[in-house]
Amino acid sequence: MSAAPRALVAETGLYVHTTAYSVVLGGIIVLVPLYIISLGYNPGWLGVIIAGQGLFQVALRLFGGVLSDRIGERWVIQASFAALVVGSLGLAFSSSLFALLAAQVLYGGSRAIYWTSSQSYGSRIDESRPTTLMGRFFGFAAVGGLAGNAGGGFVAVVLGYQEGFLIAAAISAGAMVVVAVMPQLPRRAAMTLRQILGPVPGVFRKRATLLPAVMALGTSLHVSVLSSVGAAVYKEFGFDDDAFGVLMAIHAGGAIVAGFLFARFLQRVGQRPTFAVTMALHGLPLIGIVLWGGSYPMAVALMFILGLSFNAGRVLNVSITAMVSNPEQRGVFMAVVGIYWASGQMLGPLLFGPLAAVTSLTFSFIAAGALMTVTALLTPLLYAASRGESESRAA
Repeated sequence: MSAAPRALVAETGLYVHTTAYSVVLGGIIVLVPLYIISLGYNPGWLGVIIAGQGLFQVALRLFGGVLSDRIGERWVIQASFAALVVGSLGLAFSSSLFALLAAQVLYGGSRAIYWTSSQSYGSRIDESRPTTLMGRFFGFAAVGGLAGNAGGGFVAVVLGYQEGFLIAAAISAGAMVVVAVMPQLPRRAAMTLRQILGPVPGVFRKRATLLPAVMALGTSLHVSVLSSVGAAVYKEFGFDDDAFGVLMAIHAGGAIVAGFLFARFLQRVGQRPTFAVTMALHGLPLIGIVLWGGSYPMAVALMFILGLSFNAGRVLNVSITAMVSNPEQRGVFMAVVGIYWASGQMLGPLLFGPLAAVTSLTFSFIAAGALMTVTALLTPLLYAASRGESESRAA
């Protein structure tokens, strides 16, 4: 297969499997907690079971990157879908506590290795336009996530939980077929583990890694605070569960728009101003929600803006990472930056949840927004610290 058709098949397959993955993930996010509650577990057990997903997230990010560079991304992507199949089948045919915990661990492991390997593969399809490819990648992911959220609730009500998990397993198995027919992208001869892992300490110390790391951490903090403390803030404003669900759908809509249009915006504006604007839009709308979020039209507008900044941040951190890494070590670089993302998923609820408990929900939200707004103001210093290694207008 010549280079152009191979790239087309690779790009098409990338968008198909990330849509499928996000549909399954979005459905699972809805189905699993509802299923656990239906089995009679109390909120304490619900939290313990759901937390199983985060058990290996940070460690497996690096593991997934190492495997991607060692054996190729397609095998790691296949393994991530296989974990979804096994976990979903386990929930479909067993309601034991062991099955619930095991499925959550499998789901968490799948998430840890899927995004690293997929981003590495996608950024290597065409090294001249990583931002465009990653923008579309996350755009299709947002579409799939929105469909999964809606479909998960519908299937639970109309068909039942077992059928829902069987559908998730079937979609995952179908995606494995798609990945199997995707081409293996060319790379140099497979390196030894020592050759792959050797640069890891240097990647953490590399100044150019500062920018994608800060953006990954800020984007992850934004969404983890919004999905934890944010739900309680809107409850305090008097919004019911349905209204909050609509607002989260609006957030997903903003993410879809950003995914498909971000590369064009970056080309026009440049990387440094885009970095500052994206980080500011992580923070200022959080403060805006406290000030004006009691008005539903304002809440809709602010959530749409947060959706825009969410996917903009995801695309930007991946595209900068692609620019400062060589293709043979792309997986490890993506994994190192992904560790900052995983850290944000833990730190958001861990820091701002207790802060809300000892102060107030609104103060916690303002503190999170202020942190990211100050980071946006520090953009010139961050770029100076990175020595401009990753300054680029490439898309």
